[in-house]
Amino acid sequence: MELYNLLKLTQRYISEHYSSALIDNSKSTELKAYIGKYLYDTGYTVDGYDRNSLIERLFCEMAEYSILTKYLTDPDIEEININGWDDVALTHLDGHIEKAAEYFFTPGHAVDVVKKLLQHSGMIIDNATPIAQGHLPNNTRVTALKEPIVDSDRGIAVSIRMLHPARVDREKLLQSESISEEMLSFLEMCIRYGVSFVVAGRTSSGKTTLLNSLLGSIPDGKRIYTIESGARELSLIKRDKDGRVRNNVVHTLSRPSDNPSYDISQEDLVMAALRFDPDVICVGEMRDAEAHSAVEASSTDHTVVTTVHGGGGKYAHRRIAFLSQRRFPIDMRISLQQAALAFPIVVFAHKLEDNSRKVMDITECIVHDGGELEYRTLYRYAIHSNEYTDGVFSIKGEFVKENAPSEILRQKLMRGGVPEELIRRFEEGGEQK
Repeated sequence: MELYNLLKLTQRYISEHYSSALIDNSKSTELKAYIGKYLYDTGYTVDGYDRNSLIERLFCEMAEYSILTKYLTDPDIEEININGWDDVALTHLDGHIEKAAEYFFTPGHAVDVVKKLLQHSGMIIDNATPIAQGHLPNNTRVTALKEPIVDSDRGIAVSIRMLHPARVDREKLLQSESISEEMLSFLEMCIRYGVSFVVAGRTSSGKTTLLNSLLGSIPDGKRIYTIESGARELSLIKRDKDGRVRNNVVHTLSRPSDNPSYDISQEDLVMAALRFDPDVICVGEMRDAEAHSAVEASSTDHTVVTTVHGGGGKYAHRRIAFLSQRRFPIDMRISLQQAALAFPIVVFAHKLEDNSRKVMDITECIVHDGGELEYRTLYRYAIHSNEYTDGVFSIKGEFVKENAPSEILRQKLMRGGVPEELIRRFEEGGEQK
């Protein structure tokens, strides 16, 4: 018979005779045995499946996440996009996208599976709440939309983004040529010695990957306080061979609530961070009024690093200023000055057409006494050629040093404790690749 019809019959049988196996995750072996018994007793089969593979598929439908299960644990997949019940697109780590061969049985089936995904974070999606954000335990973020926002015949639209912490380190950033060694060392010096900065770029440009690596370079004795929304994407805990935590990290997540009075926002967590005496505060992404609190925290001489959706240089500061205005709508020129003073360094990350991720530039902003903003490019990725041959993009370029850090930035780093010979290295420059 058809797989979907067999699934409904098997679920009914298990619910009537072995219901505890459906709700107890520790009874997965028993559940598979009950499914096998039902198939043996009835003799039901499905074209394309032998007995063992059919048991696994039915188990996956009842106890796991249907066709999504194998993709959620695939280390080569970065994002799963459900465009509709019969259209699932997979984005791989190298950037190429392919359509999954399988899809859900019906629009309702797709909605049911996504509801199960969202249960992990206590989130609900229904006609009254058609937008939901949640997360899975393995550094996976889920954003879902259902009708009436999407067409009823499509069922649901979902973005599932997976972070692979084991892949995020200094060596792999350099191997992928996302950034040069000198640029990476410069940013490591900034975060270690008290210079706040923002990493700007669009979705999937490598902002969080870079931030993970930079935060991992901070000495274990320094306290890091992270603030994220929806899902844990930063993975910073280090353990020794005995399993004991070596470094000093506080991870926090904002918590939305159906009752606004019980909401715990990123803004609330930024204010709480100041009471933990942190050496570095990391706001995973600025997207709302928490931008004002992050600017305030940096302005009180705390080291704050964060990401924002936007372009490099002045465009990142404009975005931060606009977000800050949601809390305190003051003169835009003053908001821009505050953003630039809070985050004097802007790192612009970008995903190119050949699917490579590059740090396109690192910019310093100087706020002069009269309030004028001067932007100076310290490093940039210079593109020499773009070619498109037989459906394949080929982009060639190199990392170039444009300017040395300003005297203002030099003095700030010296005050933070940077050895003079280290600062001199960036003043003199180094070979770029």
